[in-house]
Amino acid sequence: MRRDFLRSINLFRDMDDAQIQRLEEISREESVPSRSVIFREGDPVDAFFLVKDGLVTVFREEKGKPLQVLARLERGGFFGEMGLLNDKARRIASARTALPTVLLRIEKADLIALLTDNPMLELKFRAEIIRRHGMNVSALLGLAGQRDVRIHLDTPARIVLDDGTALDVILENLSLGGIGLSGVPASWHVGQPVRFSLAVPGELPVLRVIGVITWQENDAVGIAFGPDAAGDAGLIHRVVRIFLERRK
Repeated sequence: MRRDFLRSINLFRDMDDAQIQRLEEISREESVPSRSVIFREGDPVDAFFLVKDGLVTVFREEKGKPLQVLARLERGGFFGEMGLLNDKARRIASARTALPTVLLRIEKADLIALLTDNPMLELKFRAEIIRRHGMNVSALLGLAGQRDVRIHLDTPARIVLDDGTALDVILENLSLGGIGLSGVPASWHVGQPVRFSLAVPGELPVLRVIGVITWQENDAVGIAFGPDAAGDAGLIHRVVRIFLERRK
């Protein structure tokens, strides 16, 4: 029954049987009375929650101001995801039950371990945070600190610049927030805007990259995507699959 419930959650729908079994093993069922506080704003982020039955209210409150209700979650709803991917994060809102409620609780460390072993799931998880909270990818990643999950590929690629110049490079990694390449021109530098199309050598382009070089080490660079590609999990999934299939 728990496994069927987990598979019904959109976030986990594409997981295979082994992944769902692991998710089931790390989740713990909790029965919580009505009007019980689950966590308060400012608490350390220690777990992720799914509503199996009942009703949960997520809210913020400030002295002298009306209660700000952010969400009311019924069966299948989940909450507590903000901050799970940042070691120093604290809760940005409070949550309490509005009815007797059954929750599935997944400890932060267990969920992070699962995401680390399943980078495509982590991409989907991050994209869902962006969607639910109306954030842009730069805000989510906190580019000054929090790191994006990167799918390491280390595979030949070709980039075609806007002037038609084609360059053979190595696609080091790809993520929701950007792309890592090595073998780039010596003239490329941090802070430089770049525009090119990415392709498997000998094939048509699969990704249009418009972004800015954010780091450089020898002939390797990291490029942060502009808003057209940043946070687009579906697009990144497709590109990753194409390169992985060609590498086999």
